[in-house]
Amino acid sequence: MRLFYQQKVIGKKSRKLQKIPFSIDEPVTTLQDLLVQLVTQQVQQFNEKMVDTPLHLYLTDQELDDATQYGKVHFGEKKNDSLQSVDQAMSNMLQAFQDELFLVLHNEEPLDSLTTPLTIQEDDVFTFIKLTMLAGRIW
Repeated sequence: MRLFYQQKVIGKKSRKLQKIPFSIDEPVTTLQDLLVQLVTQQVQQFNEKMVDTPLHLYLTDQELDDATQYGKVHFGEKKNDSLQSVDQAMSNMLQAFQDELFLVLHNEEPLDSLTTPLTIQEDDVFTFIKLTMLAGRIW
């Protein structure tokens, strides 16, 4: 089943959200099932991208136009060269959700619990909003 996700970091100037397609293989009944599948796919893609990094990095005109539309132009290089653990990433994701460091919306409806039952249809959109902590004085 093909779904989409969007990411938004509060405070970033880019107002456009890019829909990124992903597919799920197993049936998903709760938010936790969906997050586990998504995190697993993302970690595997991250680890595979390390192997596929070309020696000479350059951008085509099309890639440059696409990147400027979303306000971020980069060559795709990584600062961290080590392989990431799927188990550690899932543990971090679950802890971050419980600590309310990010918000998940399913077709504009907020999901508050990992055990929330989901009814997913083809081309549904999940939006992830990273919440930031404010620092400063109250007075």
